[in-house]
Amino acid sequence: MFSEKDFERLWFLYKTEGEPNGVSINSFCIGNNIPYTAFYDWFKKTQKKVVPVEVEGIPEELIRTGNEERQEVAKDKPKRTTPHKGSIMVTIRTREGLCIQKKGLDYQGLKTLVGKLEGLC
Repeated sequence: MFSEKDFERLWFLYKTEGEPNGVSINSFCIGNNIPYTAFYDWFKKTQKKVVPVEVEGIPEELIRTGNEERQEVAKDKPKRTTPHKGSIMVTIRTREGLCIQKKGLDYQGLKTLVGKLEGLC
């Protein structure tokens, strides 16, 4: 029996090594001694949880300015645990050409959007 971690690891390896080389998921499963049917059952259950994410920009703490004072201030500054209101942007594009884009969301707005989108599925 294979665990959730086994399937997650297989999916990650496939996306990073197999798919770029043109290997089918079926062949990749066989090559890693995992029955494709078991993987497929896991994937069907979790595919709604797996979403591609694109990160834009980098945190201020990672920007190298060369100014030591500024770097010291960044080290002393407490890290944010929650995003500022309105700092989340979501873009969804389908193969059919539909594009849904929402900017300026906070966490609650994101939850509401996801709830509405789930109703469409």
